[in-house]
Amino acid sequence: MLIENLKTALEALYGNRLRTLLTLLGVVIGVFAVTTTVSLGQIATAGITGEIQAFGAQSLFVIPESSHPEGVPFTDADIDALSRLPIEILRQRSTRVWANAGEERVRLNVVGTTANAPRIDRSIELDRGRFFDERDEQAAAQVIVLSADAAEEFFGSGPALGRELMLETSGGNRSFYTVIGVKKRVGGALGAFANDVSGDVPLESLYRDVSGVPRDRYDFLPITIALDRDAGAIERQVRAILDRRRDPESYQVQSIEGALSLFNTITVILQALLGGIGAISLVVGGIGILNIMLVSVTERTREIGLRKALGAQPRTILQQFLIEAVVLTVIGGVLGVLLSIAVLWTVVALVPFLDVFVLDPWIIALALFVSVATGVAFGVWPARRAAALSPIEALRYE
Repeated sequence: MLIENLKTALEALYGNRLRTLLTLLGVVIGVFAVTTTVSLGQIATAGITGEIQAFGAQSLFVIPESSHPEGVPFTDADIDALSRLPIEILRQRSTRVWANAGEERVRLNVVGTTANAPRIDRSIELDRGRFFDERDEQAAAQVIVLSADAAEEFFGSGPALGRELMLETSGGNRSFYTVIGVKKRVGGALGAFANDVSGDVPLESLYRDVSGVPRDRYDFLPITIALDRDAGAIERQVRAILDRRRDPESYQVQSIEGALSLFNTITVILQALLGGIGAISLVVGGIGILNIMLVSVTERTREIGLRKALGAQPRTILQQFLIEAVVLTVIGGVLGVLLSIAVLWTVVALVPFLDVFVLDPWIIALALFVSVATGVAFGVWPARRAAALSPIEALRYE
């Protein structure tokens, strides 16, 4: 009888193809919305988390609290005190100047740093040329390593290595710097923040050639911890040393792990909200199922009366209409999942920020389960109504 009811349900749905298609559309959109929104959140989380971990695993950032009266920049004495720990600290200052190369005059962010910057700042990768070394640093050489955006801004697609830039400062100073390297463009989700028109020069060169940059003042301290060390223990030691030198409320110590934890919390909340919006679409699809089942019961009242007069049990009629509702939602659920997979693949292929494909099987199972549950929930009343019809009244129905 179950197989017979299944065949009857499929025939009924096929016999009303347009109505079935419109009802399926509501279910497809609901399952598609739930699967896609939650999966997009997971894709974004996976991609950005991987990039943050690669960008700064085992890293700390010490930042003055600007709202605190004692939230002043850090000094060389602070760095010397922290250098007793198994860490590396990057001394770094930056300022904006006008730079000229031929007819191109561009506002350039000049970063004065040290030769060990590529080892501490993992976002620094060279596309061509070299980074300045300790000899350049000690000699305060007039050499510069440009970002990919800066090289393109000044020299277009032409060669940049060996070319000269003239830096202008507010004091009227003009200094000529030779390009010795060009960094790779930072890709993925962090590219929007890491890529800019900038150039790295030896710190002593910045102090000498650019007026208005005070010595012995650092707005933040990037710290790299050895991979074989306990990052949590090192962070506590950094705080202990700084607490002896300044008010504990005058600075912040931020870690990659803390940023990841906050980011994951935010994405979970967003996924829940987006999943809730998708669930509303499923409810709308369920209402569509309720409507089509009520119409189907009304149209087939005489058929139901005839079947019951020939001995069909109420549970058989109930089963038949429930099967119709479940078949609708199963087909709609599968189509919704397939459409979601196609859209997710397309998004991952086209959007550089989302380069990791994630589709949790549990999300698919949950979407299909909710789809079938929606069909059952909204199909019970019409099915019960059909099963409860009196054979005599059903046969007399016009």
